[in-house]
Amino acid sequence: MSSFSMSRRELLRFGALTLGGLNLVDPLRLRALGKTGGTARHCIFVFLNGGPAHLDTFDMKPDAPVEIRGLFRPISTSVPGIEITEKLPSLARLAHHFAILRSATHPLSAHNSSAAYALSGHSPGSDANIRPTPNDHPTYGSVVAKVLPKIGGMPPFVLTPTLLFDMGFPTPSAGGGWMGNRYDPLPAVRNRMMARSPSWEGKLPVPTGLGLPDELSVERMQQRVKLLGQVDEAFAAAKSAAERSSWDAHQAEALDVILSPTTRAAFEVSREPAAMHDRYGRSEMGQVLLLSRRLIEAGVRFVTANAVSNPANTTLSAFQIWDTHRDHFRLYEQNLLPELDQGLSALISDLDERGLLDETLVIVMGEMGRTPKINSNPDGGRDHWGQAYSVLWAGGGIRGGQVVGATDHHGAFVKDAPARPDDIAATLYELLGIPHDLVLRDATDRPHRITEGTPIRQLIG
Repeated sequence: MSSFSMSRRELLRFGALTLGGLNLVDPLRLRALGKTGGTARHCIFVFLNGGPAHLDTFDMKPDAPVEIRGLFRPISTSVPGIEITEKLPSLARLAHHFAILRSATHPLSAHNSSAAYALSGHSPGSDANIRPTPNDHPTYGSVVAKVLPKIGGMPPFVLTPTLLFDMGFPTPSAGGGWMGNRYDPLPAVRNRMMARSPSWEGKLPVPTGLGLPDELSVERMQQRVKLLGQVDEAFAAAKSAAERSSWDAHQAEALDVILSPTTRAAFEVSREPAAMHDRYGRSEMGQVLLLSRRLIEAGVRFVTANAVSNPANTTLSAFQIWDTHRDHFRLYEQNLLPELDQGLSALISDLDERGLLDETLVIVMGEMGRTPKINSNPDGGRDHWGQAYSVLWAGGGIRGGQVVGATDHHGAFVKDAPARPDDIAATLYELLGIPHDLVLRDATDRPHRITEGTPIRQLIG
Protein backbone atom coordinates (compact mmCIF):
# COMPACT_ATOMS: atom_id res chain seq x y z
CA MET A 1 0.00 0.00 0.00
CA SER A 2 1.56 3.26 -1.09
CA SER A 3 1.69 6.21 1.27
CA PHE A 4 -0.32 9.21 0.21
CA SER A 5 -1.07 12.52 1.85
CA MET A 6 -2.76 15.69 0.70
CA SER A 7 -2.66 19.21 2.07
CA ARG A 8 -5.87 21.02 2.98
CA ARG A 9 -5.51 23.12 -0.17
CA GLU A 10 -5.09 20.01 -2.35
CA LEU A 11 -8.10 18.35 -0.74
CA LEU A 12 -10.20 21.41 -1.45
CA ARG A 13 -9.06 21.57 -5.07
CA PHE A 14 -9.57 17.82 -5.55
CA GLY A 15 -13.10 17.96 -4.19
CA ALA A 16 -14.12 21.16 -5.95
CA LEU A 17 -16.69 21.24 -8.72
CA THR A 18 -15.51 22.59 -12.04
CA LEU A 19 -17.28 24.86 -14.50
CA GLY A 20 -15.50 26.47 -17.43
CA GLY A 21 -12.14 25.64 -15.89
CA LEU A 22 -12.91 27.51 -12.65
CA ASN A 23 -12.76 25.89 -9.22
CA LEU A 24 -16.11 26.28 -7.49
CA VAL A 25 -14.79 25.80 -3.99
CA ASP A 26 -17.57 25.65 -1.42
CA PRO A 27 -17.00 28.57 1.00
CA LEU A 28 -18.79 26.64 3.74
CA ARG A 29 -16.07 24.02 3.49
CA LEU A 30 -13.48 26.78 3.89
CA ARG A 31 -15.37 28.05 6.92
CA ALA A 32 -15.34 24.58 8.45
CA LEU A 33 -11.61 24.21 7.99
CA GLY A 34 -10.98 27.79 9.11
CA LYS A 35 -7.88 28.24 6.96
CA THR A 36 -6.35 26.66 3.87
CA GLY A 37 -2.85 28.09 4.10
CA GLY A 38 -1.23 31.42 4.89
CA THR A 39 -0.34 32.62 8.35
CA ALA A 40 -2.61 35.65 8.84
CA ARG A 41 -5.85 35.39 10.81
CA HIS A 42 -6.65 39.10 10.61
CA CYS A 43 -5.98 42.06 8.33
CA ILE A 44 -5.84 45.81 8.94
CA PHE A 45 -6.17 47.53 5.57
CA VAL A 46 -4.98 51.10 6.12
CA PHE A 47 -6.53 53.04 3.26
CA LEU A 48 -4.81 56.37 2.50
CA ASN A 49 -7.87 57.86 0.87
CA GLY A 50 -6.99 60.28 -1.94
CA GLY A 51 -3.67 58.73 -2.95
CA PRO A 52 -0.31 59.48 -1.24
CA ALA A 53 2.76 60.58 -3.18
CA HIS A 54 5.25 57.74 -3.50
CA LEU A 55 8.05 60.20 -4.29
CA ASP A 56 7.59 61.91 -0.90
CA THR A 57 7.19 58.73 1.16
CA PHE A 58 8.57 55.30 0.14
CA ASP A 59 10.08 55.76 -3.34
CA MET A 60 12.15 58.92 -3.24
CA LYS A 61 14.25 60.13 -6.16
CA PRO A 62 16.91 62.38 -4.57
CA ASP A 63 18.93 62.71 -7.79
CA ALA A 64 15.97 63.91 -9.88
CA PRO A 65 15.42 67.63 -10.65
CA VAL A 66 13.88 69.59 -7.78
CA GLU A 67 10.53 69.90 -9.57
CA ILE A 68 10.30 66.11 -9.31
CA ARG A 69 12.17 65.15 -6.15
CA GLY A 70 10.39 67.79 -4.03
CA LEU A 71 11.43 69.29 -0.72
CA PHE A 72 12.01 66.22 1.44
CA ARG A 73 15.18 64.16 1.67
CA PRO A 74 15.61 60.40 2.20
CA ILE A 75 16.93 58.88 5.43
CA SER A 76 18.39 55.48 6.22
CA THR A 77 16.26 52.84 7.88
CA SER A 78 16.89 49.85 10.13
CA VAL A 79 17.65 47.86 6.95
CA PRO A 80 20.88 48.83 5.18
CA GLY A 81 20.22 50.10 1.67
CA ILE A 82 16.54 50.94 2.20
CA GLU A 83 15.67 54.63 2.45
CA ILE A 84 12.36 56.42 2.99
CA THR A 85 11.39 60.03 3.58
CA GLU A 86 12.87 61.97 6.48
CA LYS A 87 9.30 62.78 7.55
CA LEU A 88 8.72 59.16 8.66
CA PRO A 89 11.57 58.68 11.17
CA SER A 90 9.69 56.30 13.49
CA LEU A 91 8.72 54.03 10.61
CA ALA A 92 12.31 54.11 9.38
CA ARG A 93 13.36 52.42 12.62
CA LEU A 94 10.90 49.58 11.94
CA ALA A 95 11.83 48.82 8.32
CA HIS A 96 12.91 45.29 9.30
CA HIS A 97 9.24 44.60 10.08
CA PHE A 98 7.81 45.68 6.73
CA ALA A 99 8.26 45.30 2.99
CA ILE A 100 7.79 48.06 0.44
CA LEU A 101 6.21 47.24 -2.90
CA ARG A 102 7.39 50.06 -5.19
CA SER A 103 5.85 48.75 -8.39
CA ALA A 104 2.08 48.97 -7.91
CA THR A 105 0.44 50.19 -11.10
CA HIS A 106 -2.86 50.66 -12.92
CA PRO A 107 -4.07 52.86 -15.80
CA LEU A 108 -6.86 54.74 -13.99
CA SER A 109 -6.81 58.34 -12.73
CA ALA A 110 -10.24 59.18 -11.23
CA HIS A 111 -10.66 58.73 -7.48
CA ASN A 112 -13.69 56.49 -7.32
CA SER A 113 -12.70 54.18 -10.17
CA SER A 114 -9.18 53.87 -8.77
CA ALA A 115 -10.52 53.30 -5.25
CA ALA A 116 -12.91 50.61 -6.50
CA TYR A 117 -9.93 48.86 -8.12
CA ALA A 118 -7.71 49.23 -5.04
CA LEU A 119 -10.42 48.06 -2.62
CA SER A 120 -11.46 44.97 -4.58
CA GLY A 121 -8.67 43.97 -6.94
CA HIS A 122 -11.09 44.19 -9.88
CA SER A 123 -10.99 47.00 -12.41
CA PRO A 124 -14.40 48.69 -12.67
CA GLY A 125 -13.90 49.01 -16.43
CA SER A 126 -14.41 52.77 -16.42
CA ASP A 127 -12.28 55.72 -15.40
CA ALA A 128 -15.21 58.00 -14.66
CA ASN A 129 -16.38 59.09 -11.20
CA ILE A 130 -18.54 56.01 -10.94
CA ARG A 131 -21.12 55.39 -8.24
CA PRO A 132 -21.76 52.17 -6.30
CA THR A 133 -24.08 49.56 -7.82
CA PRO A 134 -25.31 46.15 -6.62
CA ASN A 135 -23.08 44.57 -9.28
CA ASP A 136 -19.81 45.96 -7.89
CA HIS A 137 -17.11 43.44 -7.11
CA PRO A 138 -16.98 42.97 -3.31
CA THR A 139 -14.19 44.43 -1.25
CA TYR A 140 -11.66 42.25 0.58
CA GLY A 141 -13.31 42.39 3.98
CA SER A 142 -16.61 41.30 2.51
CA VAL A 143 -15.04 38.21 0.92
CA VAL A 144 -13.31 37.44 4.22
CA ALA A 145 -16.64 37.84 6.05
CA LYS A 146 -18.30 35.35 3.70
CA VAL A 147 -15.54 32.74 3.57
CA LEU A 148 -13.88 32.63 6.98
CA PRO A 149 -15.65 31.90 10.29
CA LYS A 150 -16.31 34.58 12.86
CA ILE A 151 -14.08 34.71 15.92
CA GLY A 152 -15.71 34.97 19.33
CA GLY A 153 -18.95 36.41 18.01
CA MET A 154 -17.26 39.60 16.79
CA PRO A 155 -18.40 41.17 13.52
CA PRO A 156 -16.02 39.90 10.83
CA PHE A 157 -15.60 43.18 8.91
CA VAL A 158 -15.47 46.74 10.26
CA LEU A 159 -14.96 50.07 8.49
CA THR A 160 -13.71 52.99 10.56
CA PRO A 161 -13.96 55.92 11.16
CA THR A 162 -15.53 57.72 8.19
CA LEU A 163 -17.47 56.41 5.24
CA LEU A 164 -15.34 56.00 2.14
CA PHE A 165 -16.08 58.71 -0.36
CA ASP A 166 -14.21 61.08 -2.63
CA MET A 167 -16.57 62.86 -4.98
CA GLY A 168 -19.38 63.47 -2.51
CA PHE A 169 -20.89 60.01 -2.84
CA PRO A 170 -19.83 56.58 -1.54
CA THR A 171 -17.00 54.66 -3.14
CA PRO A 172 -17.86 51.60 -5.26
CA SER A 173 -16.56 48.18 -4.16
CA ALA A 174 -16.39 49.23 -0.51
CA GLY A 175 -18.92 46.59 0.55
CA GLY A 176 -20.54 43.31 -0.39
CA GLY A 177 -21.39 44.20 -4.00
CA TRP A 178 -22.77 41.22 -5.90
CA MET A 179 -22.52 39.05 -2.75
CA GLY A 180 -25.22 41.19 -1.15
CA ASN A 181 -25.25 43.93 1.45
CA ARG A 182 -25.29 41.43 4.32
CA TYR A 183 -21.52 41.34 3.75
CA ASP A 184 -21.09 45.11 3.94
CA PRO A 185 -18.78 46.30 6.73
CA LEU A 186 -20.10 47.28 10.10
CA PRO A 187 -19.37 51.04 10.03
CA ALA A 188 -17.89 52.48 13.21
CA VAL A 189 -18.46 56.06 12.11
CA ARG A 190 -17.41 58.75 14.55
CA ASN A 191 -19.90 61.37 15.64
CA ARG A 192 -18.97 64.55 13.81
CA MET A 193 -21.13 66.58 16.17
CA MET A 194 -19.11 65.47 19.19
CA ALA A 195 -18.34 68.45 21.40
CA ARG A 196 -14.74 69.42 21.98
CA SER A 197 -13.17 68.95 25.36
CA PRO A 198 -12.16 72.21 27.07
CA SER A 199 -8.62 70.83 27.16
CA TRP A 200 -8.66 69.81 23.49
CA GLU A 201 -5.68 72.05 22.61
CA GLY A 202 -5.69 71.23 18.94
CA LYS A 203 -6.20 67.48 19.35
CA LEU A 204 -9.19 65.22 18.92
CA PRO A 205 -10.95 64.00 22.05
CA VAL A 206 -10.78 60.27 22.55
CA PRO A 207 -13.77 58.59 20.82
CA THR A 208 -16.27 57.03 23.21
CA GLY A 209 -17.34 54.07 21.07
CA LEU A 210 -20.74 52.50 20.62
CA GLY A 211 -22.52 53.13 23.92
CA LEU A 212 -26.29 53.34 24.03
CA PRO A 213 -27.89 56.74 24.73
CA ASP A 214 -28.15 57.45 28.46
CA GLU A 215 -31.94 57.14 28.44
CA LEU A 216 -31.92 53.82 26.56
CA SER A 217 -31.02 50.77 28.63
CA VAL A 218 -30.27 47.32 27.24
CA GLU A 219 -33.65 46.15 28.57
CA ARG A 220 -35.51 48.94 26.76
CA MET A 221 -33.54 48.18 23.61
CA GLN A 222 -34.62 44.54 23.77
CA GLN A 223 -38.25 45.63 24.20
CA ARG A 224 -37.94 47.81 21.10
CA VAL A 225 -36.49 44.88 19.15
CA LYS A 226 -39.49 42.74 20.12
CA LEU A 227 -41.89 45.48 19.03
CA LEU A 228 -40.00 45.94 15.76
CA GLY A 229 -40.32 42.19 15.11
CA GLN A 230 -44.09 42.43 15.48
CA VAL A 231 -44.20 45.34 13.03
CA ASP A 232 -41.97 43.43 10.59
CA GLU A 233 -44.43 40.53 10.56
CA ALA A 234 -47.11 42.85 9.26
CA PHE A 235 -44.96 43.85 6.29
CA ALA A 236 -43.29 40.48 5.65
CA ALA A 237 -45.58 39.61 2.76
CA ALA A 238 -44.49 42.73 0.90
CA LYS A 239 -40.79 41.80 1.12
CA SER A 240 -39.01 39.29 -1.05
CA ALA A 241 -37.20 36.41 0.63
CA ALA A 242 -33.84 37.97 -0.31
CA GLU A 243 -34.82 41.32 1.18
CA ARG A 244 -35.99 39.68 4.42
CA SER A 245 -32.81 37.63 4.67
CA SER A 246 -30.58 40.65 4.09
CA TRP A 247 -32.49 42.82 6.55
CA ASP A 248 -32.56 40.10 9.21
CA ALA A 249 -28.80 39.55 8.89
CA HIS A 250 -28.05 43.27 9.17
CA GLN A 251 -30.38 43.67 12.14
CA ALA A 252 -28.97 40.66 13.95
CA GLU A 253 -25.37 41.81 13.53
CA ALA A 254 -26.15 45.36 14.66
CA LEU A 255 -27.94 44.04 17.73
CA ASP A 256 -25.05 41.71 18.51
CA VAL A 257 -22.77 44.74 18.62
CA ILE A 258 -25.11 46.95 20.62
CA LEU A 259 -26.28 44.35 23.14
CA SER A 260 -23.09 42.32 23.69
CA PRO A 261 -20.97 43.86 26.46
CA THR A 262 -17.85 42.14 25.10
CA THR A 263 -18.39 43.39 21.58
CA ARG A 264 -19.26 46.92 22.68
CA ALA A 265 -16.18 47.02 24.88
CA ALA A 266 -13.94 46.30 21.89
CA PHE A 267 -15.17 49.47 20.20
CA GLU A 268 -14.65 51.63 23.28
CA VAL A 269 -11.19 52.93 22.57
CA SER A 270 -11.57 55.28 25.53
CA ARG A 271 -10.82 52.26 27.75
CA GLU A 272 -7.18 52.43 26.65
CA PRO A 273 -4.79 54.09 29.13
CA ALA A 274 -3.75 57.67 28.44
CA ALA A 275 -0.21 56.55 27.66
CA MET A 276 -1.49 54.35 24.81
CA HIS A 277 -3.50 57.22 23.32
CA ASP A 278 -0.38 59.34 23.49
CA ARG A 279 1.68 56.58 21.87
CA TYR A 280 -0.58 56.36 18.82
CA GLY A 281 -1.14 60.12 18.72
CA ARG A 282 -4.31 61.97 19.65
CA SER A 283 -5.15 62.63 16.02
CA GLU A 284 -7.98 61.00 14.14
CA MET A 285 -5.47 58.85 12.27
CA GLY A 286 -3.73 57.70 15.43
CA GLN A 287 -6.94 56.89 17.26
CA VAL A 288 -8.34 54.98 14.29
CA LEU A 289 -5.24 52.77 14.23
CA LEU A 290 -5.51 52.24 17.99
CA LEU A 291 -9.16 51.22 17.57
CA SER A 292 -8.12 48.89 14.74
CA ARG A 293 -5.71 47.10 17.08
CA ARG A 294 -8.44 46.75 19.72
CA LEU A 295 -10.84 45.26 17.16
CA ILE A 296 -8.30 42.77 15.85
CA GLU A 297 -7.34 41.78 19.38
CA ALA A 298 -11.03 41.14 20.15
CA GLY A 299 -11.46 38.91 17.09
CA VAL A 300 -12.52 41.08 14.14
CA ARG A 301 -11.17 39.45 11.00
CA PHE A 302 -10.80 42.50 8.74
CA VAL A 303 -10.66 46.23 9.46
CA THR A 304 -10.57 48.88 6.74
CA ALA A 305 -9.05 51.89 8.49
CA ASN A 306 -9.75 55.06 6.54
CA ALA A 307 -6.61 56.97 7.55
CA VAL A 308 -7.39 60.65 7.07
CA SER A 309 -6.15 63.67 8.98
CA ASN A 310 -8.10 66.07 11.14
CA PRO A 311 -5.78 69.10 11.18
CA ALA A 312 -5.51 71.24 14.28
CA ASN A 313 -7.64 74.39 14.44
CA THR A 314 -10.39 72.87 12.28
CA THR A 315 -13.88 71.68 13.16
CA LEU A 316 -14.56 67.99 13.70
CA SER A 317 -16.53 68.00 10.45
CA ALA A 318 -13.36 68.89 8.53
CA PHE A 319 -10.77 66.35 7.55
CA GLN A 320 -7.91 66.14 5.08
CA ILE A 321 -7.53 63.21 2.72
CA TRP A 322 -4.34 62.47 0.75
CA ASP A 323 -5.57 64.31 -2.35
CA THR A 324 -3.04 67.14 -2.25
CA HIS A 325 -3.26 69.10 -5.50
CA ARG A 326 -2.18 72.18 -3.54
CA ASP A 327 -0.47 72.89 -0.21
CA HIS A 328 1.09 69.47 -0.68
CA PHE A 329 4.32 69.90 1.25
CA ARG A 330 2.75 71.94 4.06
CA LEU A 331 0.03 69.34 4.63
CA TYR A 332 2.53 66.49 4.45
CA GLU A 333 4.94 68.13 6.87
CA GLN A 334 2.42 69.48 9.38
CA ASN A 335 -0.31 66.84 9.41
CA LEU A 336 -0.41 63.82 7.12
CA LEU A 337 3.09 62.39 7.51
CA PRO A 338 3.62 63.07 11.25
CA GLU A 339 0.24 61.52 12.08
CA LEU A 340 0.89 58.50 9.86
CA ASP A 341 4.42 58.08 11.22
CA GLN A 342 3.30 58.10 14.84
CA GLY A 343 0.13 56.04 14.41
CA LEU A 344 1.46 53.40 12.03
CA SER A 345 4.75 52.88 13.86
CA ALA A 346 2.78 52.51 17.10
CA LEU A 347 0.45 49.98 15.47
CA ILE A 348 3.26 47.81 14.08
CA SER A 349 5.32 47.86 17.29
CA ASP A 350 2.24 47.40 19.51
CA LEU A 351 1.08 44.37 17.51
CA ASP A 352 4.60 42.97 17.71
CA GLU A 353 4.81 43.43 21.49
CA ARG A 354 1.42 41.74 21.97
CA GLY A 355 2.41 38.75 19.82
CA LEU A 356 -0.21 39.70 17.21
CA LEU A 357 1.96 40.87 14.31
CA ASP A 358 2.69 37.41 12.93
CA GLU A 359 -1.04 36.70 12.63
CA THR A 360 -2.13 40.20 11.55
CA LEU A 361 -1.50 41.38 7.99
CA VAL A 362 -1.12 45.16 7.77
CA ILE A 363 -1.42 46.76 4.32
CA VAL A 364 -0.99 50.51 3.80
CA MET A 365 -1.93 52.02 0.45
CA GLY A 366 -4.01 54.55 -1.40
CA GLU A 367 -5.94 54.17 -4.62
CA MET A 368 -3.12 55.71 -6.67
CA GLY A 369 0.13 57.65 -6.48
CA ARG A 370 0.83 61.26 -7.41
CA THR A 371 2.49 62.80 -10.44
CA PRO A 372 6.27 62.97 -10.51
CA LYS A 373 6.21 66.60 -11.57
CA ILE A 374 5.06 69.15 -9.00
CA ASN A 375 2.32 71.40 -10.33
CA SER A 376 2.18 75.21 -10.13
CA ASN A 377 -0.56 75.49 -7.50
CA PRO A 378 0.15 77.38 -4.24
CA ASP A 379 2.89 75.59 -2.25
CA GLY A 380 3.02 73.11 -5.09
CA GLY A 381 0.97 69.97 -5.43
CA ARG A 382 1.00 66.61 -7.10
CA ASP A 383 -1.88 65.39 -9.24
CA HIS A 384 -3.42 61.95 -9.79
CA TRP A 385 -1.10 59.20 -11.04
CA GLY A 386 -1.98 55.51 -11.14
CA GLN A 387 0.95 54.45 -13.31
CA ALA A 388 3.26 53.97 -10.31
CA TYR A 389 2.82 53.97 -6.54
CA SER A 390 3.98 52.20 -3.39
CA VAL A 391 2.34 49.81 -0.92
CA LEU A 392 3.65 48.98 2.57
CA TRP A 393 3.15 45.43 3.88
CA ALA A 394 3.82 44.16 7.42
CA GLY A 395 3.11 41.10 9.58
CA GLY A 396 0.92 38.14 8.66
CA GLY A 397 3.40 36.14 6.57
CA ILE A 398 5.21 39.07 4.94
CA ARG A 399 9.00 38.85 4.63
CA GLY A 400 10.04 42.19 6.09
CA GLY A 401 13.15 44.24 5.47
CA GLN A 402 12.93 44.28 1.68
CA VAL A 403 11.89 46.31 -1.33
CA VAL A 404 10.02 44.60 -4.17
CA GLY A 405 9.85 46.17 -7.63
CA ALA A 406 11.17 49.50 -8.87
CA THR A 407 10.18 52.59 -10.83
CA ASP A 408 12.24 54.60 -13.31
CA HIS A 409 14.56 57.48 -12.38
CA HIS A 410 11.64 59.94 -12.08
CA GLY A 411 9.19 57.57 -10.38
CA ALA A 412 6.88 57.87 -13.36
CA PHE A 413 6.64 54.29 -14.60
CA VAL A 414 7.30 50.82 -13.24
CA LYS A 415 10.45 49.21 -14.63
CA ASP A 416 10.63 46.03 -12.53
CA ALA A 417 8.06 43.55 -11.17
CA PRO A 418 4.82 45.44 -12.02
CA ALA A 419 1.98 44.59 -9.67
CA ARG A 420 -1.64 45.41 -10.50
CA PRO A 421 -4.34 45.71 -7.84
CA ASP A 422 -5.39 42.25 -9.04
CA ASP A 423 -2.02 40.89 -7.86
CA ILE A 424 -2.22 42.79 -4.57
CA ALA A 425 -5.64 41.19 -4.00
CA ALA A 426 -4.32 37.71 -4.80
CA THR A 427 -1.45 38.21 -2.33
CA LEU A 428 -3.79 39.45 0.40
CA TYR A 429 -6.11 36.47 0.02
CA GLU A 430 -3.31 33.91 -0.04
CA LEU A 431 -1.80 35.37 3.14
CA LEU A 432 -5.21 35.05 4.81
CA GLY A 433 -5.46 31.42 3.76
CA ILE A 434 -8.02 31.97 1.00
CA PRO A 435 -7.11 30.53 -2.41
CA HIS A 436 -6.77 33.43 -4.82
CA ASP A 437 -8.59 31.45 -7.51
CA LEU A 438 -11.61 30.81 -5.29
CA VAL A 439 -14.94 31.19 -7.10
CA LEU A 440 -18.06 32.51 -5.38
CA ARG A 441 -21.60 32.81 -6.72
CA ASP A 442 -23.82 35.88 -6.76
CA ALA A 443 -27.54 36.02 -6.01
CA THR A 444 -28.35 34.81 -9.53
CA ASP A 445 -25.97 31.83 -9.13
CA ARG A 446 -23.39 33.21 -11.55
CA PRO A 447 -19.77 32.27 -10.71
CA HIS A 448 -17.14 34.96 -10.06
CA ARG A 449 -13.45 34.56 -9.32
CA ILE A 450 -12.50 36.64 -6.30
CA THR A 451 -9.49 37.93 -8.22
CA GLU A 452 -7.83 37.49 -11.60
CA GLY A 453 -4.39 38.29 -10.19
CA THR A 454 -1.32 36.30 -9.21
CA PRO A 455 0.23 36.40 -5.72
CA ILE A 456 3.43 38.46 -5.42
CA ARG A 457 5.63 35.63 -4.18
CA GLN A 458 8.63 37.87 -3.34
CA LEU A 459 6.59 39.45 -0.53
CA ILE A 460 5.68 36.20 1.16
CA GLY A 461 8.07 34.91 3.80
